[in-house]
Amino acid sequence: MDSFKKEHHLQSKLNEYHVDIPDFPMKSNKWIRFISFLASPTKDPFESIISTSGGIMSLKIVPLIGTAAIALLQVFILL
Repeated sequence: MDSFKKEHHLQSKLNEYHVDIPDFPMKSNKWIRFISFLASPTKDPFESIISTSGGIMSLKIVPLIGTAAIALLQVFILL
């Protein structure tokens, strides 16, 4: 079943080497965990909007409407 056990020459060479693994702390410090959190991938919040053709149009039109509304608000405040 195990192909390494079938090959006696390879098995004898592997048995010659012994590796001592040193003990080291597995828990990382808070700074490393924070950096890993910042580097982790996130979900795209616009994915559901972009997936439809109407959503793409709304992403183009909503900023224009918002800009016009802010401009009109400034005009009314200055009058």
